[in-house]
Amino acid sequence: MNSERLLFRHYAATDFEDYFKLVSNADVMKMVTGKPDLELDARKRLQKMLKINQEYPKIGNFKISLKLDSDFVGHAKLVMTKKNEAEIGYLLMPEHWGKGYGSEIAEALVNLAKQVDEIQSLMANIAPENIASKRILEKQGFVWDYDGEYIGLPAAYYKMKL
Repeated sequence: MNSERLLFRHYAATDFEDYFKLVSNADVMKMVTGKPDLELDARKRLQKMLKINQEYPKIGNFKISLKLDSDFVGHAKLVMTKKNEAEIGYLLMPEHWGKGYGSEIAEALVNLAKQVDEIQSLMANIAPENIASKRILEKQGFVWDYDGEYIGLPAAYYKMKL
């Protein structure tokens, strides 16, 4: 899967360095878990993502790079959450914020989801104060569903029927 400016590929075990650079960044993780990941936690999560990618080869967790120069941009996911529902998500390195990559990633994930028969709806959760992600989701057709929690932090949940 690719978009206009970005390359998407399933993670490999050799991608740990880039993945850890992303999830150990306090600015990136501020809106996700509230704190940067420790190395051991990041290693465990990458292993879990690799297993998900094997189980669901059409969708999963993707390393995102620029087509232009292969620079690491971030992470994207399209993963099953329950029967007929998948979750989208994305994280970008701070140097790539504000360039429209979040919108490009979200659009590519929605388009991919539409190609998978088992997926009838999408969900996403974001920090309520993350206005940029709120705009991205709404632009793709997501609507606010409810406010709740994600790993003990406030979260706004969005849904989209396909």
